[in-house]
This record gives sequence, structure tokens and C-alpha cells, in this order.
Amino acid sequence: MAKLNVTWRLVRTRIGPVIGAALTVLVLGGHGVQAAALGDQEFEEFGLRGHNPNPALFPPQSHPFGFAMDTWAESWWRWELSIPSAENPLFSANFDCSTHQDGPVFFIPPVAVGSQNLVRSCTVEHGKALAFSLSTVLNDYPCPDPTFQPAPGQSLFDFLLAGAMAGNADVAEIDVTLDGEPLNDILSYHFQSDNLMFFKGDLSLQPTLDSCITGQLQPAAVDAFFILVKPLPPGHHTITRRVVTTTGRVTGPTTTELEVLDDHGHGH
Repeated sequence: MAKLNVTWRLVRTRIGPVIGAALTVLVLGGHGVQAAALGDQEFEEFGLRGHNPNPALFPPQSHPFGFAMDTWAESWWRWELSIPSAENPLFSANFDCSTHQDGPVFFIPPVAVGSQNLVRSCTVEHGKALAFSLSTVLNDYPCPDPTFQPAPGQSLFDFLLAGAMAGNADVAEIDVTLDGEPLNDILSYHFQSDNLMFFKGDLSLQPTLDSCITGQLQPAAVDAFFILVKPLPPGHHTITRRVVTTTGRVTGPTTTELEVLDDHGHGH
């Protein structure tokens, strides 16, 4: 069985193979879900007025485009898992970041870490918010292992969420910079599914990423350190992330270079 853990590091855990990377996104505002426009109340809630320790980010309690942050963290997985391996940006920094993207949020794929920390470049339309999963675990069901089942009396949701949370339990520190400026208190951007989420994974990912993928709609739960960056001005932007575990293991810093196009579709 394979459970997917994206801490910008490649990991496997007992919860089922947990592979560091990104998963799919339910593209809100495309595929049957309409994203709400921002109103005055949302502007207050998002910290566009008043004090906000990270003015560039949507606050943890906000509902960007009408959806809570845990929903966006789940949607990032739905997006990643929906993309065939032959074009999935998880597998190569040369694959197009914009594959299967739609709606008001642009999902940023992870940068591989290992013998060296690579740099990924993405081109983004002006006006898109940017979704980054900094350390995220998806625990899905069913799996080939017949012992992968809830305990007697335990709900499927509680079973899957406990596994997802265990996969992120060793995160001690996450450092993120945006255009060279550090972001504050990133550990507070920590979200869990509040109910079973559902996704449809592409079967081509089953051999290499998640052996539990069925190709049909299936349930899962997510635990994620996740940020949603408000739309950036046109031009070049850089985001770095670094993760430290309770055992002192460091992954990163990894770097994503972003080119945000202007309203005419031109770079700067």
C-alpha cells in the first residue's frame, strides 16, 4: 500500500508507503465547483485590512474564494493525483506546472530533494493565488494490504486521519521565504481534513507513487502544513522552503522560481 507524504522530502512510513511529493487538486472553480468572489467581509477576514503577520498569505481561518484552507489543502492532492505520470510535474522539474490547472488557485508542484536540492520554475497567470504544500500526508483507502483496516468500532475517517497525522508528527520547523523575506509562524498553517475527502487518481500513478490508487473515486484524509499566497504582482518571484524534523533531519532549502505574467500574458 502507498500513502503519500509530501514534506518536500521523499519518505516511506509504516502507514503505507508514504512518498514525499504532491498530490492532486480538486480544481475549485473548474470541474463543477464554482469559487465565490471576494466580498468586503472576506477582505477583512483575509487580512487585506488591519494587522496580519503574513500579509502575503491568506490567514489560516480564512475562506479564500469561498472554501476553507483544509479544503484547498485537499484540493492540492486531488490535482496532483489526477495527472498521468507521463506529464505529472511531480516526476520532473521539466514538466509543465500548468498541467490540469484551472480556477482561481494555481497549485505549485513540489521540488525534489535528495542528493541535491533542485530548482523548479513555473509561469503563472496574473491574478492567481498560489497553493504550496510544505509538508503534507494523504492517507487513502482501500489498499492491497488486507490488514489496512480500521480497528473494531473505529470509523474509516478516524483511521485514515490518524495515519495522516502520524506521518506529519515529526515536523519541528518549517522555514519559508518569499522574495527573500521570511514568513512568520508557518507551523500555525497546519490543517487536517474534517471529514472524508474523495479523489480520483490516475491509474498510471499506481506502480510508482501510490499502489492504493484504484482509478475510481475513493476516500482519504489529509494532514498538511499548507499556505495559500495571495495573487502576486507581475514579474519574477522566488519562494524557498526548508523542513526540519524532531530528529534533526533537514530537507531543503528547495526553491521555486515564479514568473507571474501581466494582464496581456507577458513576462517581465
